[in-house]
Formats: sequence, structure tokens, C-alpha cells
Amino acid sequence: MKWYYVVGLTVAITIITYLIKIPLPSKGYFNFGDVAVVFSGLFLGWKGGGIAGGVGSALADLIGGFPLYAPLTLIAKGAEGLLSGLGKNRKGFLHYFFPLLGVIMMVAFYFAGEIYMPQIGIGGAIAELPSNLIQAGVGLAGGILLDKVIRD
Repeated sequence: MKWYYVVGLTVAITIITYLIKIPLPSKGYFNFGDVAVVFSGLFLGWKGGGIAGGVGSALADLIGGFPLYAPLTLIAKGAEGLLSGLGKNRKGFLHYFFPLLGVIMMVAFYFAGEIYMPQIGIGGAIAELPSNLIQAGVGLAGGILLDKVIRD
């Protein structure tokens, strides 16, 4: 893993997450950054994927006006990138299983974290669950597809 790939993908995640977003009722937003997070994990491995996914996504929250989400995003997207990265260089089922586990953990971390945010609570966490699941599915499919295109 080369450091400049980590930096480059961190910046790419920040830009994609910041520029392509759809506001949600809880003041969060739906974005396509998960495509880049899953791809980063598969391309960089667990360490680089965790760093790029967590830091890049949290930076997008900070510069995009959602600082309340930044700590939760750092953990959720960092875990998504890290777990996706465990699929790097694996064949067959495991190549897809680890990114799937990553997006599931991302959704679980957001759900649990939002429950304890005073401005969101259980009602907001439940309301955001469908969009988080859609975002996870798009991120999983897009990240795997992008990895396949780059590697083939």
C-alpha cells in the first residue's frame, strides 16, 4: 500500500461524499461516497480502506456542515473500509463477503449512533434506515464493480 494512494482515495471520498448528496429528514444526507469507500478497501486493503473511508467521509461531514455526524462517520465508514479491505486479493465468496459485512456494519453503526444523538433519537434512526440500506447496497455494488473494472 502506497501512502499516496491512501491520500488520493481519501480526497476522492471526501469530494464524492461532499458533492453528490441528497438531504434526509434527520438533517443527514444520502450520498455515493460508499462506492469509493468499498472500492478503497478492496484496492488498498484493510488498513488503507479504513483510513481513507473513515477520514475521507468524516472530512466531508466537517466541510459540508454536518460536524455532529463526523465522529460517528469516522467510525462507521472507517469500519466499512476496513472490513471491505479484508476482501482484497481474496477469491470467490470471501472477496464479496467482507465488503458486504462492511456495509452492514456501516448501517448498524449509524443506526446505533443516531439513536443516542439528541437531535435524532430512535424515530430518526428508524426513518433513516431505508435510505442507509439503499446507500449501502449502491455502495457495495458500485465499489465491487469499480474494483473489477480497475483490476481487469
